[in-house]
Amino acid sequence: MRSMNSGSRSHNRDSLKEQLVPPGGGSAPSQSSRRKTLVAVVLVFTLLLGGALGVLLFLPADQEVITVPPPAGETRLSETPQPAAAASAGRQQPEPAETVEPSDPPVDSAPVDSATQAREQVWALKIDAEAQGADEWGAAEFGQIVARLEQGDALFREEAWQEAADTYLSAQSALRALLDSKEQRYREAISAGRQALADEQPEAAGGHFRRALVIEPSSSEAQDGMAQAQQLGELLVDYQRALSHEEQGELEEAAAQLEEIVNSGLGYEPALEASKRVQDKLNESRFQQEMNRVYAALEAGDFTSARRALHTLEELGIRQQEVSQAGALLVEKQTRSDIARLKEQAEQLGAQEQWQQAVEVYEAILKLDPDLLFATAGQQEASRRAELDRSLTDAVERSHRLQDQAQLSAAAELLDFARQVEPQGPKLRAQIATLDGLIEKYRTPVTVTLVSDNQTLVTIYRVGRISPFLSRSIELKPGTYTLVGSRAGYRDVRMQITVSPETGEHRYQIICEEAI
Repeated sequence: MRSMNSGSRSHNRDSLKEQLVPPGGGSAPSQSSRRKTLVAVVLVFTLLLGGALGVLLFLPADQEVITVPPPAGETRLSETPQPAAAASAGRQQPEPAETVEPSDPPVDSAPVDSATQAREQVWALKIDAEAQGADEWGAAEFGQIVARLEQGDALFREEAWQEAADTYLSAQSALRALLDSKEQRYREAISAGRQALADEQPEAAGGHFRRALVIEPSSSEAQDGMAQAQQLGELLVDYQRALSHEEQGELEEAAAQLEEIVNSGLGYEPALEASKRVQDKLNESRFQQEMNRVYAALEAGDFTSARRALHTLEELGIRQQEVSQAGALLVEKQTRSDIARLKEQAEQLGAQEQWQQAVEVYEAILKLDPDLLFATAGQQEASRRAELDRSLTDAVERSHRLQDQAQLSAAAELLDFARQVEPQGPKLRAQIATLDGLIEKYRTPVTVTLVSDNQTLVTIYRVGRISPFLSRSIELKPGTYTLVGSRAGYRDVRMQITVSPETGEHRYQIICEEAI
């Protein structure tokens, strides 16, 4: 039994080893070899078991069975002796006691899984690092990491799972650190190349840019640096030619020559400085020309041309104090011109009785200059006239409100105020006449005929009480009235009538008809 258990555990371990053998490691035993070993173990176990059974069959019944203890760590095969009476009666063959076989201890796969996962991750990262050329631009560090990987694989083959996992994780950390340094190495090479260009050392610059290309083969920055290093010698000749133009006062030619050098992208500092110096000389000359244009345009009142020339001066970026003064003069003259134009517009709107538009124009003037008295007074007068215009328009358009005596009195006061306003334009005079006619109309009583049964007492609120009648005509001013009819023994009746100033028959019936 021990042999079978040992064979089973060996088989499980060999199966794991066969799955976990790293690339380049030794191969696991073949399936055929394991099968032959298992058959041999089974045959040996069968022979031993047969011998034990033979002893039990031919041993006398009264003879004591001697039990041999198994080696430590193996399962004990117990044989229970048969009672003497049972052996005498019939000499029955004793049956061996049931063998208790312990199960294999569970295999802890966590360390194996951890080591396997760490190995897969670090090898994948190694492949990625090689794809990024780390074995070239970081050859020394990469070689040490590969040696550490080989050490981890050796531990893996020896089933030292925890040590292998730690080694793989260490290699993985080193690989990540190496890859993280890629950008820094690249930038250092680029920086060194640029410095060499600035120091006018094209050969050294080319070496640095070549190293950058090893790190980033597709780097346009490094490729451009190589090209700049090759062109640096030619640029030195061009630079001397530009200086010669400057000494001879040929500023346009010198600026063009230096511009070509600057636009080459090499960052040649002497050329940049010379270009700025020549450009400053050109800007000074242009400044004088544009400033003369500004003042000439202001004298002519041509603010558009003055603003265009001022914009050119601002772009030049020199002598900004003088530019600011010219700009302030432009704003002042432009403001005075705008105020004069807006004032004329506001006066025209007032003459046309477009008071609200006039208010807006005066407000625009005050935004330009809040201290202008004519604009303040004009804005106040235009606001007053605009409010009057709105009130008159509202009173005319909603004349039905004049049926109410309070509204009628307010309209009369508004009419008196409007008649005192001067000057009166055609629109105001028409509004005054229209409102006057409406007020007169709503003040004129209208004949109203009431019909009853000569037994109902009729009361008109705010007018008075009328004795029973059959028909009665009374004079009422246009408006809304409430009528109440009452009669002893009958329920009161209530009705509301609206008397309009329009011509027509105004006839209403009020009778108490519902007995109580």
